[in-house]
Amino acid sequence: MKYVIASVSVTDEIRFAGGNHVEKVAGGAGIYALCGMKLWDDDVLIATGVGSDYEGIYGDWYRRNQLSMEGLIVKHERTPYTIIQYFEDGEREETPKYGLDHFQKIEIQPEELKPYFGEAEGIYIFKNSNPDFWREILEYKMGSSAKVMWEIANDATYLSNKAAVKEIASHLDIFSINLTESKALLGLEKLEEIIEEYQSWNIPLVFLRRGAQGSVMITPKEYVIVPTEKKADIVDPTGGGNSSSGAVLCGFCEKQSLEACAEMGNLSALMCLSQYGVPAVISRQMQQEARRRMEERKDVK
Repeated sequence: MKYVIASVSVTDEIRFAGGNHVEKVAGGAGIYALCGMKLWDDDVLIATGVGSDYEGIYGDWYRRNQLSMEGLIVKHERTPYTIIQYFEDGEREETPKYGLDHFQKIEIQPEELKPYFGEAEGIYIFKNSNPDFWREILEYKMGSSAKVMWEIANDATYLSNKAAVKEIASHLDIFSINLTESKALLGLEKLEEIIEEYQSWNIPLVFLRRGAQGSVMITPKEYVIVPTEKKADIVDPTGGGNSSSGAVLCGFCEKQSLEACAEMGNLSALMCLSQYGVPAVISRQMQQEARRRMEERKDVK
């Protein structure tokens, strides 16, 4: 398998600030990252724990999209169910319906990821800074050629955790984080200061996500600010960061330019934000259209 996603796939109940809600939508960081990658490459797989009910709920979606389910490990009778509440200021709160213990038991473990380090070109991991988890992952990476992206979970982004996060990220290839999380993690407010701080971390690429403003692609020696599409039809904001991160990992492994990687992320995010939950089908036509748009942008430049 060329690309592997190590993160959860759950059922989301999305409740918007205006009172509308959508029940039982495929969600979780992993499923959105999977979609973001699928737009650019068919050789993708998600590795995570699920409930025994998962096949009945989402099996048809995997088959329609010709996606392997071999990385799914049944660990409970119920797949995690998350209630996402959006507020007027754009912030959101996530509550696991069956409790945090159930959610944690479902999560993928390092030893379950070990085989993929011998075969994958790119591995996406959505996780907090749990030292036991990362100790094993970093050992596997030492003997692997796989490029590893860490999209940090929000609960690890606080100032007193900065040193621990920096230590983990310094051993990886891409660190993905949004601007709000960066401000909390670094104790900084100005974008210029945040960019300078990340450059000092000496990571091959920091993918700094800024929502509707786009992203900043940061390397130790340079940075590029890339805006989003001006005409964007946003139906549901859930999963934009995860899907764009997955796409950026694909671009990085393909040795695309910083601008191209960011634009791949933009296109994957827009695909996932244009309906509630994930797309019903990521078709060959959608993949070809994404590539065509990328080539058009190269020609303009």
